[in-house]
Amino acid sequence: MSNISQRILIVEDEAPMCELLTTFFSEKACQVDTAADGEQALARLEERDYALVITDIKLPGMSGLELLARIRVDWPEMAVVIMTAFSSISSAVEAMKLGAEDYIGKPFQLDELAITVEKALERRSLRREVRELRAEVRDRYNFSNIVGRSKPMQQLFEVIRRIAARRDASALITGSTGTGKELVARAIHYNSDRRDAPFMPINCSAIPDTLLESELFGHQKGAFTGAHETKRGLIEEAQGGTVFLDEINTLSQSLQVKLLRVLQERVVRRVGGRENIQIDIRLVSASNQDLEDAAKRGEFRQDLFYRLNVVPVRLPDLKDRREDIPLLVHHFLQKFAQQHGEPPRRFANEAMRVLMTHSWPGNVRELENAVEHALTMGRGEILLPEDLPVSVTAPERDIVHEATLDGATLAEVERRYVLRVLEKMGGHQIKTSKVLGIDRRTLYRRLRQYGYTGRLRGEDEENDESLDDEAEQAKASSM
Repeated sequence: MSNISQRILIVEDEAPMCELLTTFFSEKACQVDTAADGEQALARLEERDYALVITDIKLPGMSGLELLARIRVDWPEMAVVIMTAFSSISSAVEAMKLGAEDYIGKPFQLDELAITVEKALERRSLRREVRELRAEVRDRYNFSNIVGRSKPMQQLFEVIRRIAARRDASALITGSTGTGKELVARAIHYNSDRRDAPFMPINCSAIPDTLLESELFGHQKGAFTGAHETKRGLIEEAQGGTVFLDEINTLSQSLQVKLLRVLQERVVRRVGGRENIQIDIRLVSASNQDLEDAAKRGEFRQDLFYRLNVVPVRLPDLKDRREDIPLLVHHFLQKFAQQHGEPPRRFANEAMRVLMTHSWPGNVRELENAVEHALTMGRGEILLPEDLPVSVTAPERDIVHEATLDGATLAEVERRYVLRVLEKMGGHQIKTSKVLGIDRRTLYRRLRQYGYTGRLRGEDEENDESLDDEAEQAKASSM
């Protein structure tokens, strides 16, 4: 058996037993303190932290059960093991009801007590780990951690608050692909009083229709070929928590009818079963299509739509909240730096301009992928436009529209236009000059002014000329 090695308080009024237990657990690498009665035990607990208390039920003055009740109020995370004579098993049962971790009957073998203590400490450790993980998840999905300061996002936060405050209110989240519908569903769950119960996400389009009914509602043994045992459905598994049905618009008509019954009667019936099982869940659904239009066209049941759409939540596209892009970029840079144990990097101003003016058809998900791509391809501390994906830098972009988005001056619009035409002409000076309606030397001067350092091509497309070559030609012609 492994050493226990934690701080333990032994509450025992019989000196020989107290000394025996102190010696035994000290040899197990535990730090052991003792108390002869309940009052002394409470004083010890006020002075220092203990992982576990071992107490006899029969103590002078305050009983072990009274001590247990005080511990449960003031130190709810404390593990308590009760020692009792076999003639007082009923008291041990009462102790378990009051929250004791375990009990052991006297007389006992020391190794038996050690195993009981070790298991009690393991359960305490698991409870603490689960609590910390839940707290971490709650923090991760707290709506205040959803990145955005724009007006549409502030309005979204207020909607999340209101939905979370109402335990049973259903919500229908709509928005384009990549806007973060599941993130909002999780925020609703983890900011509600259902946060300690399961959050069950289900993508309706990812499961074949023939299997989805069994996955949602469960099945009885023998209900169909391959049903070798009774299985609870995901809705039943989420008891007390939240079920999130993504892409609910893909549900078949027959499943829509059964889901409507779940919402109306708050019961599920497993496939092949006859028993109605009471459920207590919140249903949050999502669709990247207009479900109201689908209901009007008869493609989705209107009665189910109205049940789902108690509180509508519309997520804005990223292009409609561009002021959040720098915040999101900073968030992703920090996130990836932490994941890889690297110092955070940043984007050059020109690269950030590209990010700010891209249309982002894939929304936040596309932006996150673009940042990760740049971090992978970029070598320096400062990430450049060429480090970004071609899908972000290469598409035809409306220069005037870009200028209105980032407030560019007329001179800056001209610079962007000249460089865009030069890029489109493959660096060919004569072709670029013709498109721009200026002579080659004027083009050259503009490029020098812009600090352009790329390669240029002249009439002979086989021979590249740099700006320095052009400068020498210009200097010679002026002599």
